[in-house]
Amino acid sequence: MDALKERKNRYFLISAIGALIALLSFLLFPFVTWNIKISSSIFSLALAFPLNATLISRPAAAIWLCAVLALGALVVSCLLIYRSRPFGGQTPAETQTQWGLYGLAGAGVLALIIQFIVVSNLGSTIKSDPSFFNAVNSTGSSSSSSISSLLTSITESSASYNIGAWLFLLGMLAVIVSAGIEILQRDPKLHQALLPQAGSVPNPYQGQPGQPGYPPAYPPVGANPYPPQTPSSPQQPGSGYNYPSTPQVDPYASPQHPEQQPPAEYR
Repeated sequence: MDALKERKNRYFLISAIGALIALLSFLLFPFVTWNIKISSSIFSLALAFPLNATLISRPAAAIWLCAVLALGALVVSCLLIYRSRPFGGQTPAETQTQWGLYGLAGAGVLALIIQFIVVSNLGSTIKSDPSFFNAVNSTGSSSSSSISSLLTSITESSASYNIGAWLFLLGMLAVIVSAGIEILQRDPKLHQALLPQAGSVPNPYQGQPGQPGYPPAYPPVGANPYPPQTPSSPQQPGSGYNYPSTPQVDPYASPQHPEQQPPAEYR
């Protein structure tokens, strides 16, 4: 149990949990929903039937590959957690770990591809396989003629993901993502290739050859933001036009205009 708590095994643990969820959802939950539409001259009826993996495997046995790949991902994840050399032998431990990680990512991608292809073609496959109806009919009361008439009355047949397929999808995505993150962390060359290199991002303030660059938005630290002001030299007599000096006005002096005299009663 101590190996499950180690930080280096956290992504292996996520991969193991995802593979376990995918395997249990494949075996225990309805995997797909079979949607059919029956039309005749009298009525038109749309039906939906949940199907588990056992029923799906009759017309499409390739669906069992999904369970095998999920089981293999679970076993490899456990080996990566509990063994320093997952596959034994004299091969270096780091190389064996890389093999296991690439195997996990490949198994997850392949399982999702098989799942999508099988479910996409399941509707037409069931419609063209009368033995599927014999397997579904547990009582055996329906004759071959009634099954044939039912098949001919089906106008639309398709399949969609049910809860089991969605859980399987999420579980295998967890396997792929955790393995991919661990691969990036263990491969420094690949990790550096995905990161932006120094100098690869152009500097907007660096001008092109022959062109001035953009000025900075703010002056550099310590620089004077205002231009220096030099005092102007005194004007020499006769060097130009001399402006008359403005006399200083005393605000407390009496008015100098004789026409502005106070009224006679205040004199």
